[in-house]
Amino acid sequence: MIEIIGPTYRYNSEILDRPEIILVNDHQYDDDNHCFHVKTLLEHSACDPQQHFLIFNHMAHEDQLQHFNHVSLPICLVSLVKEFKQQHIKPNWNNKTAAFNFMINKPRHNREFLLLLIKHFGLDNYTYSLCWKTTNLKRDHMIRNTVSDVYQKIIHDTPIDIPEKTYTFGHEVFMEHGLKSGHVNNAKNYVGLLQTTVFEPSYVSLITEPCFYERETFMTEKTIMALYGGTLPIWIGGWGIPDSMRQLGFDVFDDIVDHGYQHLADPWDRAYWAIEKNLHLLKDTKITQEFMKNNHPRLQHNIDLLEQNVFLKYCVQKISQYTGTTHNLLNTITQGYRYRRFSDYKLW
Repeated sequence: MIEIIGPTYRYNSEILDRPEIILVNDHQYDDDNHCFHVKTLLEHSACDPQQHFLIFNHMAHEDQLQHFNHVSLPICLVSLVKEFKQQHIKPNWNNKTAAFNFMINKPRHNREFLLLLIKHFGLDNYTYSLCWKTTNLKRDHMIRNTVSDVYQKIIHDTPIDIPEKTYTFGHEVFMEHGLKSGHVNNAKNYVGLLQTTVFEPSYVSLITEPCFYERETFMTEKTIMALYGGTLPIWIGGWGIPDSMRQLGFDVFDDIVDHGYQHLADPWDRAYWAIEKNLHLLKDTKITQEFMKNNHPRLQHNIDLLEQNVFLKYCVQKISQYTGTTHNLLNTITQGYRYRRFSDYKLW
């Protein structure tokens, strides 16, 4: 088996001369060159590319690799929810005052665009974490990546005056744009730093998962924290996340949140309309305040699903469709992820 670290892998003339099982870990699209390097790797195989078997570490792939032999398993989420459950989190959703929250660490175009949209729409009642020393956006790069005159104008003209705000334990390493948490996992960061400062005081979470241009359904700790915080989730720039959450049994509050943005073809549209369609929730807390009073059981339902680890159940169901060596390998990977780091396997 070969493991590829999606965010850092770049095709470098490797030739696969026999069928391989390839684990693609994390998101994988190259935003700068607008390509999937794994696709280039497969297309340069000495054998039939369809003989390879891809394992994606997320919920779904509906982009250029969908026609290759593959399975999507949210293995990372299986481990993440275990870590959150181990924290024995005690929610308190009774002290909400802010309309929404957002949390930004590493820079990505959907996250930078979110900052611009907050100012563009005049939104000012929020809690947040922004781990950047400066808010100097790569505006020229963003403008080159959208053909919309409207979005280009927003990117070019909108001033940003949202200051850095970072919550830390003290051991973290600060970068120009981002923060390395070291040995402290996301669940401990939530309980120790973000639960009572960012998530629980707010009604809505504007979630910027890492996938933007690509049509991959990819959730991380950002989505998990939004649910534990008892907030209404809105995903800025992601692909099909509300549908995937519904498929798993989660309540995405369609009776108050408009998720009509999730399958728009243009990723910039998905980000823009996620905000525009839900401005009534982001500008005034009266609607969400009344809604929350009557819907704590629905918020708790989402926590219950997390603590039952529906992601593991989903993986088990998908793995059961395979037999023999493939079944055994998928089962072992799911159980060992994050603990053994694939040390039993041949890695590239």
